[in-house]
Amino acid sequence: MNNYQTYTDQQLLDSLKLNEEKAFTAIYNRYWEQLYRSAYRKLTDKAAAKEIVHDVLIDIWKRRESLSVNHLPAYLEKAIRFRVINYINRNKSSHFLDVFQTILYSPFEADSQVNMQEFLKLLDAWIAALPEKRRQIFVKYYFENLSAREIASELDISAKTVQNNLSITTQQLKAWLTQLMVIMMVVSGSSHFKA
Repeated sequence: MNNYQTYTDQQLLDSLKLNEEKAFTAIYNRYWEQLYRSAYRKLTDKAAAKEIVHDVLIDIWKRRESLSVNHLPAYLEKAIRFRVINYINRNKSSHFLDVFQTILYSPFEADSQVNMQEFLKLLDAWIAALPEKRRQIFVKYYFENLSAREIASELDISAKTVQNNLSITTQQLKAWLTQLMVIMMVVSGSSHFKA
């Protein structure tokens, strides 16, 4: 009888491709708590964090035969980040990341680990390049889930200033994402011609 708890991540992934449910259970048990803590830190909502982790892990089972993962913990963390961003997007009145959502389901296969990693690096770089105050407001609103009033109080500025900064930054992000999507679709299209 196999002791899946002693398997490496790669052995578990290989077993998963052979439809071994116990390998999936071992992955679930090994990473559930770590992923839950990661999602909860970003959302501070227990139910939403649990749902996101469940969805990410179930998705691995559903795509087990075609899944190509080099480093499971990093892959899972990136998947959690994508789901958290989508959750925040769905639950904010603003249309933050509408274009981002389009990118996720576009023809160049956003579930590819390379595309996910590269896209997140670009997004992180874009956020890091924002002016200090605007970056603080953006991160606090979209990633720490604070309201405009809470941010205004924390940064000792008016709520109107917070809203204006959010509006400007969100418009810039949408424009940047639109350009990025066009570039990635062009690159994706040209790679199909070479094949």
